[in-house]
Amino acid sequence: MIKNDHDAKDNRITKSNKEFNKITRGIFLSGLSCFMQLYLFQPILPAIGKEFSINPAESSFTVSFSTIGIAAGLFAGALFADRTSRKRLIGLALVCSSILTVFSAFVTSFPVLISVNMFKGFLLSGSASVAMTYIAEEVHPSAMGKATSLYITGNAIGGMSGRIVATLITGWLSWRWAAGTIGVLCFIFGVLFVTEVPASRHFNPYKTDTFQKLKVMKMYLRNPLLLSLYFLAALILGSFVSIYNYLSYRMQAAPFFLPHEILALFYLMYLAGSAGSMSAGALSDKFNSQKVLPGMVALSLAGLLLMLTSNIILILLGLGIFTASFFGAHTLASKIVALYSKTDKPASISLYFLFYYAGSSFLGTSSGVIMHKYGWAVFTFALCAVCIVNILLAVFIRKRIDKPASAVRQAAITGAHS
Repeated sequence: MIKNDHDAKDNRITKSNKEFNKITRGIFLSGLSCFMQLYLFQPILPAIGKEFSINPAESSFTVSFSTIGIAAGLFAGALFADRTSRKRLIGLALVCSSILTVFSAFVTSFPVLISVNMFKGFLLSGSASVAMTYIAEEVHPSAMGKATSLYITGNAIGGMSGRIVATLITGWLSWRWAAGTIGVLCFIFGVLFVTEVPASRHFNPYKTDTFQKLKVMKMYLRNPLLLSLYFLAALILGSFVSIYNYLSYRMQAAPFFLPHEILALFYLMYLAGSAGSMSAGALSDKFNSQKVLPGMVALSLAGLLLMLTSNIILILLGLGIFTASFFGAHTLASKIVALYSKTDKPASISLYFLFYYAGSSFLGTSSGVIMHKYGWAVFTFALCAVCIVNILLAVFIRKRIDKPASAVRQAAITGAHS
């Protein structure tokens, strides 16, 4: 007898199914487009500041307002995303946001620019809010680690390529050319997503009971395990965005004075992020995710300490370790949220990303105030303190998940001897 790819109880797509490759390619493109657009202004904050005569913390509003928009969109998505097809929502988000990205290249007012970015972030939430849900609904749990890691790898490569393209084009031409170029590329990626990804087989649109949805979200916010994961998400992304927001300011100043062509190469460290994500995904499929999470989070502290030095090689090494740690931790945390959210998976995943991007907005700007007033060393030590909190949260998450399993085993032993 030929064994079916899908077992009798769970017919979600496995790694051996040809549709698995279509899903992973499409999900990869969605991550690529979303993060090319979301953070395209991050490496060119000095150019934005110079054109509009504003300081680093104010320049960061171009990034922070994008993430405020995506956070607001995620909350709306948690309430209304179940009314339409996952694929349709992601496709519309990618195509419409890319049009706004092109439009931002022609804006001449800073308040208008950050408003456009906030609306763009709101649109991109249509992708971010349901991509993980789409994976959880369509992909078999045995293949979820690989699918999740490929999605987050798309995020990493999108973030990397967007920053490199933006840095180089801004240096050669202007930030407006950078925004326009990335907008056109992401429009193409959005069209490819729409034509590539198969329609959902495990989702039926329905009108959301808003009161019930809020009740479920309130329940999740009272769950110590999930709440810890939400706070962890906020702090790891906030720290990550802070480093990449302000590193270019340090490397353009004394004693480095690096040109934009060299600064663009720093974003190749996102390849370390891809390695971190893929490694975490593989380890989570082999071991329990919660057992890998504390070690992955702890790596970021080593990376931060290396970036305190004035040696470029050590700074790059630290940046690589920090980047790999972030993407690995994000892969593991988001997988745990998807697996341990039983009542309403989309609501829980939306809350995860709501905290994730809210942390980016808050820490990304507040750390800029510290950097502007007190310098790189104090800024880095502040992020080290945040990292220590992250380690404590990761340890708590592991103990919280492992404890029930131990209790179950002990109950079984007690019952066997009674």
